[in-house]
Amino acid sequence: MATSAPINYQPLPSESKEEEKTPSISGKPGINDPILQQLPKELRRYLTFPKGNDKLHIGYETSILDRLCCLVCLPYAVCFKMVLIRQGEIGLTWHGDEPMIIGPGRHFLMSCTHSLHCVKNISDPVIVHGPLNIIRVRLGELGFGIDTEKGYPVLLTAGKHILNSPTFRFERMLDLTQRTNDLGVLKLIRVETGFVGYAYKRGELVILQPGLHLIVPPDRFGSILSTQQQTLTLPEGVHESADYVPLKIRADVFYRIVNPKKALTNIKNVHNQIQETAVSTLAGIIRSSTLNEIANSSKVTYHKRKPEEKEEEGPSAPPFFKHVHDQFMENLHDHMLEDWGIELHNIRIESLKINDPRLAKDISMQAVAVSQQEAKYRMLQRQAEVIQVEANNKKTQRLKEMEATAQITRSKADADAAAQLRATEARNLIIRSTAAAEAHATYVKAQAEARAMVEKAKAESEAKVLAGEGEQKYAGMLAQNPLGAELARLKVQASIMEGVNQVAYIPHLPDILKSTTFTTPLKDPLGKN
Repeated sequence: MATSAPINYQPLPSESKEEEKTPSISGKPGINDPILQQLPKELRRYLTFPKGNDKLHIGYETSILDRLCCLVCLPYAVCFKMVLIRQGEIGLTWHGDEPMIIGPGRHFLMSCTHSLHCVKNISDPVIVHGPLNIIRVRLGELGFGIDTEKGYPVLLTAGKHILNSPTFRFERMLDLTQRTNDLGVLKLIRVETGFVGYAYKRGELVILQPGLHLIVPPDRFGSILSTQQQTLTLPEGVHESADYVPLKIRADVFYRIVNPKKALTNIKNVHNQIQETAVSTLAGIIRSSTLNEIANSSKVTYHKRKPEEKEEEGPSAPPFFKHVHDQFMENLHDHMLEDWGIELHNIRIESLKINDPRLAKDISMQAVAVSQQEAKYRMLQRQAEVIQVEANNKKTQRLKEMEATAQITRSKADADAAAQLRATEARNLIIRSTAAAEAHATYVKAQAEARAMVEKAKAESEAKVLAGEGEQKYAGMLAQNPLGAELARLKVQASIMEGVNQVAYIPHLPDILKSTTFTTPLKDPLGKN
């Protein structure tokens, strides 16, 4: 039967003196812990890091007095003081008023004042034995305890911590994913994106942006508000219209807090204020409108849009819903945004109906009759559309046929014109060729005639010259002979009388001719005046 060998055990000294000096983050082994990098600076002074010289002393040693007591109480010790500690476990014992730890093995507690308290798994994250605390903090966690002497919180970083202090009390492991963690009188607030927190520091309202924040008394933490779009379901209410028709309405309001400080300053309870205002506004809209006005209302703009913004097109709502929606947005949007810092995005009317069953039945019967008339009208309208479509189809078909015929005619005319053009061009070519040939022949003929005329003129000229020379010689010869002169005179007279059929004798003609002076001299055939 194996027994554990005695080990010199010295109680761990109190760490109260060391805790008075709170370490800083710089140069410490936990600097790489992502949690420490996010902690507020005010909280870092309370951090405690594992110490490299912390060792857990397991075992005990018996004094002479203990051994004497064991001899006296040997039967009791043998029967009742044997303790078996398995591997992976430790035993927590009390030796009088002193806490002790024993390791795996079989142990005989020889002292009458030495007793086993409990057995713990050595891998337990928290082991508390009197003033002795063994705490294992995983990466990403923080252990939280309180120094009861000073009232300060103690934050344990990742690692194994062995604290032997009667003034230290371990509380719990902190879950930093929670929105709030109480560190005694301190509060650690976690604000995520899409939310803001608010607190009162020195009596002034302070908005806490996303991150980790520490609230130290006398400052007071308020709550966390969402800056995302939120939906508020309004209680179902019955309101009378201007013509005393009871209407039951159920709606949802969509809003977003854009200025938390203005909202918290001007409104005590945002949720209740929006709900009460929305209900009263809906009641006022219904009381100021008749069924006919609501059904035939046109759209109303509720705030100024930027020039570049375009209205989103969506499915059309019934006239009742559309009217109530537009009036509600017009009445509340700008008021809530400017005075409360809350942007009203939309109101969704889930139901809006007449609360009087008899009136609702009458209106429903009228609606059925109207729907039947509308169905009949739509059917006639569709028939008219079908007839119109058929007429348009026939018209289109006729137009196509006419266009095809016209196209054929145009094609034939174009072909005839092209053929005629080609024939005309051929005729013109022939005419041009004939004209050119005739012109050339005329030119050649003209040249020949011109040459002939020149030759003829030359010949006539030469003939005249020769005739003149002959006559000159003949005249000369006649002048030398009187008979020749008389013969020449007779020739002249014969040439004068040529072509005369009758001759009148005028006895005094010779005397007249002698006494008359002629302005134009008569030429003698011989060329003499």
